[in-house]
Amino acid sequence: MHFVAELKRRNVIRMAGLYLVGAWLIVQVAATLLPTFDAPTWVMKVLVALLATGFVSALVFSWLYELTPEGLKRDGEVDHAQSIAPQTARRMDRLIVLGLVAVIGVVAADRYWPRDHRPTTIAADSNVPAAAADIDKMPTAASAASATAAAKAAGAGQLIAVLPFRNRSVREEDAYFTEGIHDDLLTQLSRIAAFKVISRTSMMRYQDSDKSVPEIARELGAAVLLEGAVQRSGDQVRITVQLIDGASDVHLWAQTYDRELNTENLFAIQADIAKAIADSMKVALSPAEAGALAAGSTRNLQAYEAFLRGKLGSGPGFITAEMLGASIAAYDRAIELDPAFADAWARKARAQLAGYWYGVGLDSRVQRDAARASLEQAQKLAPESIETLLAQAYFHYWGQLDYAGADGVLQRVLERVPDDVEAWLLRGFVARRDGRFDDAITAFQRTVELDPVKLEGYSALVETHANLGHAAQAAEALAKASALGSEDYEAAVNVHEARGDAEAAWSAVEGPAPNSAALPFRAAMLSRDPARVALSLSPTLWPLDRRNPSDFPEIYVMAQAESLLLTEPEPARRLLEQIQARMQARPYPYPGGWRHNSYYFPSDLPGMLGDLDGVRAAERSYLATPRDAWAARDIQLSLAIAFARSGDPERAMHYLENIAATFGPASYLRFSIHPGLDAVREHPRYLALKAAYEAFAANNPEA
Repeated sequence: MHFVAELKRRNVIRMAGLYLVGAWLIVQVAATLLPTFDAPTWVMKVLVALLATGFVSALVFSWLYELTPEGLKRDGEVDHAQSIAPQTARRMDRLIVLGLVAVIGVVAADRYWPRDHRPTTIAADSNVPAAAADIDKMPTAASAASATAAAKAAGAGQLIAVLPFRNRSVREEDAYFTEGIHDDLLTQLSRIAAFKVISRTSMMRYQDSDKSVPEIARELGAAVLLEGAVQRSGDQVRITVQLIDGASDVHLWAQTYDRELNTENLFAIQADIAKAIADSMKVALSPAEAGALAAGSTRNLQAYEAFLRGKLGSGPGFITAEMLGASIAAYDRAIELDPAFADAWARKARAQLAGYWYGVGLDSRVQRDAARASLEQAQKLAPESIETLLAQAYFHYWGQLDYAGADGVLQRVLERVPDDVEAWLLRGFVARRDGRFDDAITAFQRTVELDPVKLEGYSALVETHANLGHAAQAAEALAKASALGSEDYEAAVNVHEARGDAEAAWSAVEGPAPNSAALPFRAAMLSRDPARVALSLSPTLWPLDRRNPSDFPEIYVMAQAESLLLTEPEPARRLLEQIQARMQARPYPYPGGWRHNSYYFPSDLPGMLGDLDGVRAAERSYLATPRDAWAARDIQLSLAIAFARSGDPERAMHYLENIAATFGPASYLRFSIHPGLDAVREHPRYLALKAAYEAFAANNPEA
């Protein structure tokens, strides 16, 4: 207590408070002024280091010396009865209070002071002038300095973020037009080699955010952000945009466009925005890039609007036949209005391929053939456009499982646009199918580096690491996806299943699975709990409208039969025989075939029936299919279970050993919880897989 009292008497505590307040104010002033003089970043670091060092010196000085009317004296030389330390303390208190008031003022100004870069509010019922001159808000000197800072940040690998545009139109139905303009601008900017642009799906999470520009910039690592608003009124459009430095929150450039609504003007505005960003980032657009932006993809406004509707309806999250059909119909409308609209043909091909790949909508073979025809039209019209090349890459990959062909096309895309996020993500999926798992992980990591909030990239990393036995990396990627607000729990189920934790897999189920109707049933079966299995088959977890997709019409009934195998084998067999009779009556019993995301494979039904000849016939058909190294895990597990159930344990072990050899010893954990493998638990080769995993786990405790 005496020591504390002595600290107070010598004003050491007051000196600490006064110093900290003063140092904070100095740092804030320096942060504002240093960029104006283009000071290097080390200047701020040195200043902070000096202030930190000075703090200790100030405390020591305050302890050793006292201010007297005759000047500074050592504390031991001052008669305490004549000391003016109490008066000095009162003056220091006043200075601290003044400093705190200044701190509060700076914080309040930063948070609440109006900024002139915010979008001009346009009344919803105002009329847009017919063709008013552009209103150019000239950058200030501070803005120019911020532009230099932004250029340096961009050179260090940071990104451009385009915040969702605001809809200022009278009619609510025009909201899609605003979203479409935002989406198309992002697409066009991402095709410029010098730009690194965060995708629309990632940016939509900030649509209703109350975060400040610097906060968003810090989250994304973005050098600059673009804000905008769109107002449509009759045949006129007003688009306001402002480019903002992500670090200083100072606007670099702003513009209001009042134009007649036609595609020439819309594409000219896109080109102008791109040029402004390039100027602020101190990069140059190539003549080809500038020309492509201004030229656009169609001269028919109605065709362009239909194209925007198609794009918005066929994003990465669409899964239903209705959404797919509406998207293709929108592209058809665009093509009807402008048959030479190459981008519409290319996007239509991709939507049709998605229907084939994910097994929604029409018969899969019909959609693949239709996609081929659409792609051929795009290639005739614009063989070297990025949209056509991406559609071609998807056709090689989804349509043909031609990994070399897909990778070759993606390489051409990346040579022109090295940081195209979609191309990197697709390249990762192609490499994974090709069995180049390290290359796949590298591509997925590059995807999230370029777009730090891209959920698809993190989900791909979760699935890849989990199935290769990289438990720590899978958990890290899953945590990032969850922090970004992922609502797709499939990744969590996959991680827990790969770890052999059936209870955790079931606990991760939150409702109907967004991308796999049978996923809750699979998790329930792994737990072997009849109540959970019954719940997974109820409309609560398996909606009625998702029980008979076109390529897998028997999926729900097969799940019912498999659940009965656990407790009632005879009713299960009768149900399986009914399924078999219906399948044999169809011209194509298995439209989905051996595709990776098939709800059931040709080996599943004969396996559950104990039909060994049927399983062997299915195996022969599988061995004749194109190679798919990634799908081999699920397909070969299906074959192993089918052989185990139908009485050929040796062949079952052959496939389990194949999986372990490809995906690692940790694959045993997945085998250990699957009810379909109960027949081989005591097989010597199965026990050898168990021993290999235990040795692996002992040597890799964090794997």
